[in-house]
Amino acid sequence: MTQVTPIRDLKGYLEPQQVERLISVAPNRRDALLVRLLWRTGIRVSELINIRIQDIDFDNRAIAIKVQKMRKRNGKAIERRRIVPVDGDTLVIIKEYLSWRQQFPYTGDLLFPISRQRVNQLFWRLGRRAGITMVGDPTISQHTKLHPHHLRHSFAIHCVKRGMSIDRLQKILGHASPTTTSIYLQYSVADLHEDYDKIWEEDGKKTTD
Repeated sequence: MTQVTPIRDLKGYLEPQQVERLISVAPNRRDALLVRLLWRTGIRVSELINIRIQDIDFDNRAIAIKVQKMRKRNGKAIERRRIVPVDGDTLVIIKEYLSWRQQFPYTGDLLFPISRQRVNQLFWRLGRRAGITMVGDPTISQHTKLHPHHLRHSFAIHCVKRGMSIDRLQKILGHASPTTTSIYLQYSVADLHEDYDKIWEEDGKKTTD
């Protein structure tokens, strides 16, 4: 039987309305799109900052994510890629962002000419503006400080809650093994328990009334 590594902190993610708050406090189009793209695609920050404009297929609503992995024997890098779907509204926002950024001197083809460290800084700043600085249960996890990677978890959990199959989610996230993706099923089970408990709590109140 396949063993699944349990996630200790089942609250270590953002709800959709919290993500929308982060987007709403963004001071410019770039920062708003940065958060939205992480949330709507589940990609890693390292993948985000390497997206080139030509990697975006506006007609087929997809983004080609390129990842370089090293061969163990000869140390050579192999470029692999996966296709990540993206919604039409986000693609419209991307076009608006590309038009908006023409006022700046950058003429390269990177979608976000920005460093990973800078993304972290922007994210923390947005979190303070939105009143979201900690995520999860501090009594369980030591990694409760708001971080861009929380959006990857939030995307995966949202997809599982909405019924996406694990094999499809695995392809979008780029996990090598379905076992890694299966850890997100725990969140779905946790929600079932919460809904189950609410039912009996409500019935208990009716009985005492």
